[in-house]
Amino acid sequence: MDRSIICGVDGSADSQAALAVAGELAGRLRLRLVMVNVVEPSHAPYVEVASLGGAMPRRPLSTTEQQEEAATRLLGELSAATVGLEQAERRVVIGYPAERLADLADEEQAQMIVVGSRGRGAFKAAFLGSVSTTLIGVARCPVLVVPPGATCRSS
Repeated sequence: MDRSIICGVDGSADSQAALAVAGELAGRLRLRLVMVNVVEPSHAPYVEVASLGGAMPRRPLSTTEQQEEAATRLLGELSAATVGLEQAERRVVIGYPAERLADLADEEQAQMIVVGSRGRGAFKAAFLGSVSTTLIGVARCPVLVVPPGATCRSS
């Protein structure tokens, strides 16, 4: 299997900065770039109250299929908008971001995972949780967390 870099993207400015850095690193190191968007399982309620007071089943407002379609569109837009990423592989996976990125890195035998930082302070990260912090704990390859506004400097 070819060596690769996995880059988690969610469309945020921070993940776009991470994608630019990952693309630059992949080019310099002659590694395959795999852009990944993780669709989290939907937790929308499945029950609403019927007119007679009983419960009736209902589809969630945003189904997993719709989320997958949106993720696929996002990856296409990002690769088209960023110079040099036309050849990047695009993957949409379902699960919890840190765990799925780590699992995919294992499957791909990736050299590293690149993700953006949301720029949360230590208090907010501890309170809210953080994909990058969790990923560092579960990944079995190096993880590069790109801070807000970072760029890859050419030499």
